[in-house]
Amino acid sequence: MAPENNGENTPQSCERLIIALDFDSKEKALALVELLGERIGIYKVGYQLFMREGMGLVRELVALGKKVFLDLKMGDIDRTIAAALRAVPEGVEFVTINGGKATVAAAREGRGKRDRPLILSLTFLSSLDQDDLRALMMNENLELDEYIRVFTRRSIEAGCDGVVASGESIREIRHEFGNRLVIVAPGIRPEGKTRNDHKRALTPTMAIQYGADYLVVGRPITEANNSIGVADAIIREANAAFAGRD
Repeated sequence: MAPENNGENTPQSCERLIIALDFDSKEKALALVELLGERIGIYKVGYQLFMREGMGLVRELVALGKKVFLDLKMGDIDRTIAAALRAVPEGVEFVTINGGKATVAAAREGRGKRDRPLILSLTFLSSLDQDDLRALMMNENLELDEYIRVFTRRSIEAGCDGVVASGESIREIRHEFGNRLVIVAPGIRPEGKTRNDHKRALTPTMAIQYGADYLVVGRPITEANNSIGVADAIIREANAAFAGRD
């Protein structure tokens, strides 16, 4: 990551851009947060970092004035889910769950009267596609679009605040369900960048035009030689796309 240019003008920021802190240590994660400064207000903490650093890092990020997307895809018995949500500290903006109606109800119970964190259901991993779905479900006739449509409807009916969705499914979800839910789009890749293991990656502009509310970017920024330059380019593109859509 290149050092920041102290002679530059105050950088733009994007309130709806989330950076995935896919690191193996708190030191590396916090170094990127410091480097990006006021540009980014929300950071995603997933399994890799949480297993090493735990909730202590989440609280440090909150103390720095950042919001946190706690991406742990929680799924367990109702009592455990409710207890887990009660333990989530203020400043966590999103959590992901993996379960049905009872799991969602338990998460809402644990959240109590707070309006945060927003409870997100994962539709289908961005690293998987139509062929993977059919293999997983052992159904050669199962269509990904229909699966995601039914899953999203059930998530809304269960009480989820939103979904994590990838690729063209974002457009289908927004078209069918309107503004009834928040859509978070992972695996965002700038034009010309490798998709890594995301089979249904989108550019920032495409995801926003399809209807995404928040974008998650990881390796294009975290592994860049010039993280600030890449972040600034994505911020400019995202802000322009949001302005054009809104």
